[in-house]
Amino acid sequence: MKRLIFLFSILLMLFSCRTYKISQSDLAWQPYKKGDVLIFESNKGEVDTIDVENIEVYTNPDDPLAVFPNKLQSLFVISQKSILEMSANKEGTSIHFTIRLGNNHLKYPSTVVSVKELESIKREKDRYIIEAIEYYDNMKNVPFDLRYIYWSKEYGYLGLEFKENYIWTLKSFIRDGKEIL
Repeated sequence: MKRLIFLFSILLMLFSCRTYKISQSDLAWQPYKKGDVLIFESNKGEVDTIDVENIEVYTNPDDPLAVFPNKLQSLFVISQKSILEMSANKEGTSIHFTIRLGNNHLKYPSTVVSVKELESIKREKDRYIIEAIEYYDNMKNVPFDLRYIYWSKEYGYLGLEFKENYIWTLKSFIRDGKEIL
């Protein structure tokens, strides 16, 4: 009887928790590599440079207090400034657009879009136009300055458009010492 309970416990542990990983097709939405240099310029002549320092992948429990929690994979593109986060869960993979440009006090919403949504978003050629909408319910009524994120599967951020026609555009993408834009 003890063996049966032990065997049942092992089977329960094996089948009660799942690991959700970011698929290879979803990873194609993350174009950055360690060492990439992104140079953005605003329509006011400001310049901001982002050096990709690292790409980090973690697997963490969805509920740290659960006995058999699901495990979720997350990917972070690291710079001195936050750039991008991807997370896998039972609904699929989502992308959290976390870039901040310039030395200003503009308000950015926490824009989180699933890969499934991204694939159906309006685009011009290979440029996806992502409406910057606050993801978290408790912040939905806060006014934000960022209106649109322009994205490419090949180059990532192509630009940001704010209220009052204030625009940042990717001017240079350097990988391994070569311009690839």
